[in-house]
Amino acid sequence: MSFRVEFTRHLRQQIVSWQLSDFLLGEVNLRLRQDLADQPARVLRRQRRPFDGMCYSFSMVDPENRLREHLFVFHVLYSQDEDRIFVARGRYRRRDN
Repeated sequence: MSFRVEFTRHLRQQIVSWQLSDFLLGEVNLRLRQDLADQPARVLRRQRRPFDGMCYSFSMVDPENRLREHLFVFHVLYSQDEDRIFVARGRYRRRDN
């Protein structure tokens, strides 16, 4: 069963504030709209930090700078009817090695 993924306005504002490249924006959107939508139970983990609840996290190496890693964590909520997933907020960190 595939879920419909919806972003809160707060999350959209957060993502814009991160000033990601077009490539990273595309990757974040792809992972949230496909990986999370298709198999949420497989990718969601219960965490206490940075958000208390179900989180979807992933990292990726920057294709333009192999010494840079981008880390993302998203706080995810199921709708009451459990056919939608709300991505409420996110956290982004860039690590240069």
